[in-house]
Amino acid sequence: MAFCEIAISLTDSVDKGINLSDYNSVGIDIDYDSPLDGERVRIYLRNFDPAYAKLSDPISLKFNAIEYAPGEDKGLIKFPLRSFQVLSWWIADYEVPVDKSSRQFDNISIIEVATGSYVKEANYSIKLNKLIFYGERISEQALVKILLSLWVITAISFIIIDRIYLRKQIKETEERTQRLRDANRVLYEKSLVFEELAFTDPLTRTRNRHEINDWLAEFTTHSIDNKISFSMMFIDIDNFKQVNDKYGHRLGDEVLRRFASLINKRVRKSDVFARWGGEEFVIFCPATPLGATAKLAESIRECIENAVWDNGMKVTCSLGVAELENEDYCHFIERADEALMKAKERGRNRVEIAWNERQL
Repeated sequence: MAFCEIAISLTDSVDKGINLSDYNSVGIDIDYDSPLDGERVRIYLRNFDPAYAKLSDPISLKFNAIEYAPGEDKGLIKFPLRSFQVLSWWIADYEVPVDKSSRQFDNISIIEVATGSYVKEANYSIKLNKLIFYGERISEQALVKILLSLWVITAISFIIIDRIYLRKQIKETEERTQRLRDANRVLYEKSLVFEELAFTDPLTRTRNRHEINDWLAEFTTHSIDNKISFSMMFIDIDNFKQVNDKYGHRLGDEVLRRFASLINKRVRKSDVFARWGGEEFVIFCPATPLGATAKLAESIRECIENAVWDNGMKVTCSLGVAELENEDYCHFIERADEALMKAKERGRNRVEIAWNERQL
């Protein structure tokens, strides 16, 4: 035969069909045996609307159609319902008005599977294995309303929470500001006392390490008790022995004096700069976190490296930075010294930081 069709009636009466408007796609699994490869089949979703259809005329039901080549054993193929088109000959024959000529799925009563447009006389076999309509449990419009409501509720909740958090932050900020004021006052008073110390290094005119110990022990305890940041750095002139060996101690002393002078221009009034011994210096940075002290160390390193020295010398330095933890000042100094050793081991002319587990 030259024509083959499967017709599935969904209801007892064609005017009482099923509304498929809420579905968005259909899955079709067909085995199609035809004499030619690639032959196509048509899928019709027949819709009844009294504006154009009559119970006495089965052809008057709208043809929502799609045509494709299913082949054999190709499994389920999924099509969006928007890909279905109304047959033009049906629109013309029934003089369907423009507002009723588009695809329509609100009253589907018959589903048909038929051979394609061009067939020859032969034996055809159509086996419908599966027909599935896909849709969403919640319409897009309803979902938008739900999401909009949730968004409004969430936004209001965030505003309320944010106001509560802001009040808490303001209170904490005020308390922290007061603590910092108290700490700065203590720092200022301690600095005045420290400035009165007459002991300085005679060569570099910096502080003498032996006069720092009492202040350092007291300020370390003060910083821990009041949870105030306190950082330090060790600074060592790279290969200074070679400078003395090559140019003599007089020029070596001049390098130390200028080295200290360059650093003095970089430190703040609240910082404590001292010669620790030989070519090694130290800077204590009260009320300063690790990151800020590391930046200061890097600026000092760059300053020394870029400075112009007598006799075309190239002078660089290595630096080790540490921040006070819950420890005594001896361990604090030891960690900074270990960071300095790492800087030397890793090639000199660099800054190394003594990270703790909380900062990693």
